[in-house]
Amino acid sequence: MSRYGSIGGNHGYSQLRRIHNEVADYEYDELIVSGSEGLGAVLADTRYDGFNIANPYRYEVLQYLDELSDDARKAGAVDVVRRLPDGRLAGYNTDMYGFRYLAEGYVEGKKCVILGTGGAATAAARALSEMGAAEIVLVSRFPEMTSQRPVPAPDGGGINLGDLYHVTGYNRLYLHYDAQVIINCTPAGRAPDIEHSALSDQRISIRLFSRLEMAIDMIYDPYRTKFLQDARRLTGCHTRSGLEMAIYRAIASRNIWLGKPDNMDEDRRFIIPIKRRILKDQLNVIAIGMPGSGKTTIMRRYAYELGLKFIDTDEETEKLMGGKIPDVLSDNGLGEDYFKAMEHEAVRKACMNRGAVIATGGSTALNPLNRDLLRANGIVVYVRRPLEMLDRRGRDISINAGLTELFNVRDRVYRRASDMSILNSRIFGDRRAKTGEGNTYNYELKGFVYYIARKIERYLNEIADNKWT
Repeated sequence: MSRYGSIGGNHGYSQLRRIHNEVADYEYDELIVSGSEGLGAVLADTRYDGFNIANPYRYEVLQYLDELSDDARKAGAVDVVRRLPDGRLAGYNTDMYGFRYLAEGYVEGKKCVILGTGGAATAAARALSEMGAAEIVLVSRFPEMTSQRPVPAPDGGGINLGDLYHVTGYNRLYLHYDAQVIINCTPAGRAPDIEHSALSDQRISIRLFSRLEMAIDMIYDPYRTKFLQDARRLTGCHTRSGLEMAIYRAIASRNIWLGKPDNMDEDRRFIIPIKRRILKDQLNVIAIGMPGSGKTTIMRRYAYELGLKFIDTDEETEKLMGGKIPDVLSDNGLGEDYFKAMEHEAVRKACMNRGAVIATGGSTALNPLNRDLLRANGIVVYVRRPLEMLDRRGRDISINAGLTELFNVRDRVYRRASDMSILNSRIFGDRRAKTGEGNTYNYELKGFVYYIARKIERYLNEIADNKWT
């Protein structure tokens, strides 16, 4: 059987092996190398018939290659290597192929800003140019140095990056707030550092891009990066995750390695079912809602029935604090600020899971930082329950504030933060008292969680079939 691998610095949260297992039947390894010597040694390993090249090696790999494809010359970087029958190494670029799929039909005549100047960024710039973008601006933390970086020219010669595109710094990005398309090609916001984005790390609000129509992120884990969430929430623009591009690039890599011709129309048929299967494993199911609405009971049973990991963020917060939440809140030496900090840490750790079921505390979603974490890799379910049916045992919500007033404030937040809502207006097992039936509690709770499971399945179908994130 053929054997291939991905060469990069860190594969901790990579899904490349999973994606390649979906598109073809060959062995695929994730290989961690360190430095140029390590890169050369792995490339020389004849047990492998080809490689994907991840950052930071997309430029460095050029020195080891015997020939380049046209797309690799245009992009000035290589992300796929094929070992030819005579042992020589050929380099290709699938970033352009994948990016064309991601952005086709939306960039012609538009001003486009690209965050980053690495191999993925230069490939995106080349693709944008071919698709008819009106203006292309690359943004670098070190614009003077980056603009002088040599890249291969399409004719085989050499040219500086600044001679091809306008390269600017984040400190002068204000000159380009009229951009209609913005693309993140930096690693900022990639798991596990999901609380970051290239713009927020530079203290720049995406709200300033007043004409923004589309935001694209080449990152696919998390599915909704902070960059995309900020863009959608603050500008209302369309957003696209890098997941479909990652799948497309895997298909293009397969075609190169196995000698299959590229056929975008045919390859497109594979995207939706593969995307759905990956998202089903990647996205957590997360419950938010009022205290006493049944989140923990329902989601614990949901996880049990479907054989998934269950996490209660209140329980995890108490473990971090070493005490019960009411005790910490009433402690003058600790109090609410300490609780919120520990809760945020518990939520962050919970959201690092993939395909888990998470029940949150009633106040968790009120923190905007928590909301970003929950939505990054989550299907957020708002569990609604009539106020008169809320379980108030051991809770002080009705003492600290009027219950109706509290609900009116929180309901708006829950609705904005969620992907769907479910109404829990049941008392599970109530038929037992009325009819004398046994085990009706388990029967009714099980039926309710499978009702939720069907809603989740329908939602997965929708997002898999929808090009917007």
